[in-house]
Amino acid sequence: MTVTVRRSILLLVLILVTGCSSSPGKYESHHDTPAEINANLGLNYMQQGNYDVALEKLKKAIEQDPGTITAHHYIAELYKVLNNSELAEQHYKKALRLASDDPAIQNNFGVFLCDRKRYDEAEKHFMLAAKISSYRRPDEAYENAGLCALRIPDTVRAEGYFRHALEINPLLPNSLYQMALLNFNARQYLSARAFLQRYSAFASPTPQTLWLAFRVERALENGELADQYALELRTKFPQSQETAELRQAK
Repeated sequence: MTVTVRRSILLLVLILVTGCSSSPGKYESHHDTPAEINANLGLNYMQQGNYDVALEKLKKAIEQDPGTITAHHYIAELYKVLNNSELAEQHYKKALRLASDDPAIQNNFGVFLCDRKRYDEAEKHFMLAAKISSYRRPDEAYENAGLCALRIPDTVRAEGYFRHALEINPLLPNSLYQMALLNFNARQYLSARAFLQRYSAFASPTPQTLWLAFRVERALENGELADQYALELRTKFPQSQETAELRQAK
């Protein structure tokens, strides 16, 4: 599990490592204007990877109605994919001027900023997203803030955000994994084991979680259980980087 900030928009990632992701989907409207239709077509083409046509549709939507929130949001995400940071930021900001209370836009702009190492600005937008009452998954914004803090790196701040995320939603796989990893690195091996046990109660193992579990049990001098995790890692993920590291560690 690499440290990847999760996006709230389905078309880009179903990750994090990342794991959880909420989607703004197609914004509800009482009537489909030409601009809204083109914005949704742009989203559909984006999801299909047809970026040229997607860009055409989204530009058309903005031309038809510059106040179309979805068009600015989606085209910002598209420009991000196309590595045009300047235009992406322009459209994120336009979308937020039109809908500052939209948690998905706040969250996604936070992701954009974190990717560009603008950590303080990113944190601000994650917190704005988390505090919007209509946000169904504020835990995701706190988790994103934690993942972003790890990039600084600021492990104390990251741990605080992961704990807050888990208070809201105890079943966040990546936050549980990150807490296990933080505790392992702090040599708090029993706490690391506890977080991994919580993870394994409902989530499928990954190369990262099995590799961490192996190291935790070895640190706790539980050789039998460590060997079980090693076998599972080799069997289920023979080509993973973690399996290669396991071979070097044995």
